[in-house]
Amino acid sequence: MADAEPTSSDDHQAVTEIHRADPDERRRTALLLAIVAVCGGLLLIALRHELGVIADRVAIGDLDLAAGRFLWLARGSFILLALVGIVTGTIVGQNSLAVIREQRYPHSAARVVRDHRIQRGTRAIRIGRLGLALASAFVLVGCAGAVIGWRLLAMFQ
Repeated sequence: MADAEPTSSDDHQAVTEIHRADPDERRRTALLLAIVAVCGGLLLIALRHELGVIADRVAIGDLDLAAGRFLWLARGSFILLALVGIVTGTIVGQNSLAVIREQRYPHSAARVVRDHRIQRGTRAIRIGRLGLALASAFVLVGCAGAVIGWRLLAMFQ
């Protein structure tokens, strides 16, 4: 867990608190980014393959199967878009609520990958509210994009 420590012991100067980076979090973040990059690459390869299969079906005249496969592919993409928006928004929202509750950014339980100067009071609350707005935007854009995409697909059936 990261700790906060003042960088100055002089009582007459303003004390700057630092939320220390967690070396384990750096490793976890690097591993997570590597996993996401590999999964994303594999997903793109699978998408390209499936689009190739759909194009082959169109070329041989099997339009019903091609259209069905395309609809499944598009629906899966829209569901994934909504899930990413919801998961990202939830994580950002929980951390933002912790910042607002503690009036401290980053909040005391935050595991950060680099040292951060601690913000307190109104400034921290402002950062927390901005985080809540960002979390709401992630959820809204992810879900709205999925719904709009789904409705556009319905026009082609």
